[in-house]
Amino acid sequence: MRIKITLLPEEDKSLNINYNYFLSGWVYNTLKKANREFAEHLHEKGYKYGKKVFKLFTFSQLRSKKLKIIDDEIMFLDETYLYITSPKKEFMLNFVTEVLNNEFLKLQDYQFRIKSVEMLKEPEFSNREDKFICLSPIVMSTAIEIDGKRKSINLPLHDSQFIENIKNNLIEKYYVLYNTLPDNLNINIDFDVNYYMKNPNGKRIKFKNVYVKGYMVPFKMSGNPDLIKVAYECGLGEKNSAGFGMIQKIK
Repeated sequence: MRIKITLLPEEDKSLNINYNYFLSGWVYNTLKKANREFAEHLHEKGYKYGKKVFKLFTFSQLRSKKLKIIDDEIMFLDETYLYITSPKKEFMLNFVTEVLNNEFLKLQDYQFRIKSVEMLKEPEFSNREDKFICLSPIVMSTAIEIDGKRKSINLPLHDSQFIENIKNNLIEKYYVLYNTLPDNLNINIDFDVNYYMKNPNGKRIKFKNVYVKGYMVPFKMSGNPDLIKVAYECGLGEKNSAGFGMIQKIK
């Protein structure tokens, strides 16, 4: 399930460009007002796969046709859109119910007026190759050993492990959702290399006190449609609940 929230920005005010942490907090607080027990369980425990924990939702960047960025501040100059997705009906129904009861979306000292909330039709997924764009940066990491200690680092998109880890991550999400492995593990992801080479450094976003690097690169995806649906509903890559990895199928 996926919704689109249309927002009206405050005039002559700006928002810190590293707003992911505050937007994530707004999502959890909204859920908590609707169903405290569910929200606290999701935030503190989530859905486990071994030592990994998934929250099974993600959200887009704040998107607007007209905006202005000055240093680390962003001004929204037109209607702004926020997309939120999750395969969990309990998440979406609680969240939407509470959003409809609110007039504003507040992020620190900035607030948007909520104009509308729209439930979006899910696209069809098949084993043929389809094109996708990123609504928020895709993040993937790996563990390395430094001075005898294992440390997680963000992978660059051109690293062969980037796509391989994404595939494994998708299979793990599928297992968490359905308590079984998919019959077909085939999934192919082909990022637009020419687009990537124009900005190989990716996008750095500060979340709490840590910088996270991700990539907003168009790509093609084919294979098991059930795994593609998981990517669409849960997000691609890691840190989805922090607002990373939301994708959109395009014609």
